[in-house]
Amino acid sequence: MSTTVKSYDDTILANLDGALTAQAAEGILSLRFSDPQQRQMRDLAQKARSGDLTDQERAEADSFERVSSLLGILQSKARISLRQAAQ
Repeated sequence: MSTTVKSYDDTILANLDGALTAQAAEGILSLRFSDPQQRQMRDLAQKARSGDLTDQERAEADSFERVSSLLGILQSKARISLRQAAQ
């Protein structure tokens, strides 16, 4: 992914607007990668450290990274939403 596209992604995600219900926020917080996906990410990370990724594996690793980043941002927004609702 180019730096420009990543920058656009970050800007769009940082400026998402809208309210989450408590139930929606809790649902977002419960999302996680499956055990097989976590194993695959560890395997890809190991291969990346040793410089042995194929082009396809690099694309898969990049995909995991993008989804992980998006999930982290959404979960952060969910925590903020729950905290604000409790005030």
